[in-house]
Amino acid sequence: MADDDFQRFVLLNRLVSISTSHAPTAYKPPLVAASTLLEALEDRKAAGHAIEFIGAKEAERDAEETEDERIARCSGLNFILLRDMKIDQDGEYSYAKLLLEFVDHGKRTFSVVDTESLEGRDIAGEKNERGGISTHIVVRLPKSQHDDGQYRCAIEVAHSFNRQMIETFICKQLRRWARAEELTYPVRAPDKRKPGQMNTKDYKYTPRLELVADVGRTLSFATAGGRELAQMIFSKRSAKQSIGGKDHVVDEEIIADVELRVKAQNGPADPLERIKWFTGIRSLYETNGYKTSLSYRQLNGGVVTGKVHQALAGATDLVMCQKELMSLKHDYREWYPKIDDEIADQMATFVDKDELWQRGK
Repeated sequence: MADDDFQRFVLLNRLVSISTSHAPTAYKPPLVAASTLLEALEDRKAAGHAIEFIGAKEAERDAEETEDERIARCSGLNFILLRDMKIDQDGEYSYAKLLLEFVDHGKRTFSVVDTESLEGRDIAGEKNERGGISTHIVVRLPKSQHDDGQYRCAIEVAHSFNRQMIETFICKQLRRWARAEELTYPVRAPDKRKPGQMNTKDYKYTPRLELVADVGRTLSFATAGGRELAQMIFSKRSAKQSIGGKDHVVDEEIIADVELRVKAQNGPADPLERIKWFTGIRSLYETNGYKTSLSYRQLNGGVVTGKVHQALAGATDLVMCQKELMSLKHDYREWYPKIDDEIADQMATFVDKDELWQRGK
């Protein structure tokens, strides 16, 4: 059997760590390393809580609802489950390998056809059995290297999954973990009622891991409709820079690679003004010799009326994301009971291959 008989697409993305809070915008919450957040997911899996139900409404007193109560309340809904997870520490980097599973309550049978008689029939599962689809995810984590909060991530393409579903699962799980751990940070700010005095107040915060896709600099803003722009990245190779302290009269000149990131959340809310803002910044940096790369999250509801169908979102992921093909020695499977080492190891080679991550620069 030829290798290309069992090929799977792999999406190349980045996981980005951010934190949110209700503190004044000038006082940013601390960022949490992905290694810590993924270990929290692993702990929730061990406790049987790494499950999110699609379409579930939050309980009126959600903070007081136990995990077992939440799972019982959402019985009968489709769900995403963290089936298996491990973190490999070997080598220069660590690799978090996750196996996510989507369970569709509407799928109770599958069809088969006899290739000789051409007779067909439906095979039904047991009373409580439903259709399941698996996807592997591999995230590269720094060990001794500088941790900038952005991590290479490879996602196996599976027809019922899309990036937004994966991100939502991870972020909801981390929100539940943050609430249970009562994560807070101190903010020292001027007292509005007593000028000249300072107050310290603890604010709750929630870590998130968001998926972004790097796309090439040739992508035009005109084609960006319906995608949620996360940031613009401007890079210049071998740029001349000056260094020196504030008291130095003569600075030393060095040659360095420069990369600047402009977050889309800094732009105006009005769509027309936002496009002008994007275009102006891009024009400014490209005039000065920088190359542009755009980083997107996922398809939003602006493309179609109402909620975006998950199949459409998955197809858009294939078009939008950098991707690679992996060839498997074993037959194609939709569901795995545990992480498949052949798949996870091939995906780990993709996150290590630098040239794959420089194509959009």
